[in-house]
Amino acid sequence: MTLEPTVPLPGGEYLRGFDAEIDIVDEGQIFVRGRMRDHRLDLEHTWLLATPEYEVLEAGAVQHAGRADHLSPHLCARYAAIKGVRIGRGFSKRILDALGEDLPGKQEHLLLAIEMARVGQQVYQFPTGFEARFHRNPDVASPDALLSWEKDRAYMGALADSCYTYRDASAALFASRRIVSIVGPQVTNPAPGTRRAFWRRKRLAIRKAEQGGAAFQCESAMEDPLHDIAIGFRLGIDGTVSAAHSHAARVPYSGLCEDPHGRTGSLDGLRLTAAFVGQLADQLGGAKGCTHLFDLSVDCLRLFRL
Repeated sequence: MTLEPTVPLPGGEYLRGFDAEIDIVDEGQIFVRGRMRDHRLDLEHTWLLATPEYEVLEAGAVQHAGRADHLSPHLCARYAAIKGVRIGRGFSKRILDALGEDLPGKQEHLLLAIEMARVGQQVYQFPTGFEARFHRNPDVASPDALLSWEKDRAYMGALADSCYTYRDASAALFASRRIVSIVGPQVTNPAPGTRRAFWRRKRLAIRKAEQGGAAFQCESAMEDPLHDIAIGFRLGIDGTVSAAHSHAARVPYSGLCEDPHGRTGSLDGLRLTAAFVGQLADQLGGAKGCTHLFDLSVDCLRLFRL
């Protein structure tokens, strides 16, 4: 097997950026703007999103740059047909169905829509009376963080066991550890009319390696009010991972979210196959891992042919 990038690397590197922000429309709706850029394209999506269903009420797309033979402008007109899709199971298939017959750039629109879905769920809108159901437990080491964690999981049931932090077993850690939560009203109860209540910046880089026998160096990073995390690794020509590393400079639950980063080194020696999503899920995802580390890694590997 020979590893090949599916995107051109002019000058030996490929760089992609994603930037997003969320405005609060009213108590049941948020407005999400996301923009993805690389040396070939500049594409923007907008959503009016209903909470807590996370259903797309309106969608739009604008192509700021991109050759028609690589990114068909007709896809922007089709994009409005994703109206009604909900973030969750079957999301990607619904996006592809709405975009219709294969046109160049269909995959790029899907990738941007996935980023929109990831960022769209970062803002909650707790309904009236919701928080009154929860009570602070002063007998644990981290009562405020535990209270925040319980609200998160109750508002969005899919969080339970979705990662190390939100697994059922982590409840006991709040009793013995010093854990600090930075999840506050800016994401749980943002006031209607608030502009840029949440923002996100992601950067991905793939470079031809110049030493150490590896073929490519991959780096993927994400920053927003709750996160400042990154992962990097080298890929051999046969798909073998080496020098895997990650960091967590800012996390929602300090003293807890950092734990999965200890597993990043387990990627070293892993030989990736076409089933790399499952391989990475075993190493970085699930109830022992971090959803964001998994996503950041998969984002890089989707740009290779294995």
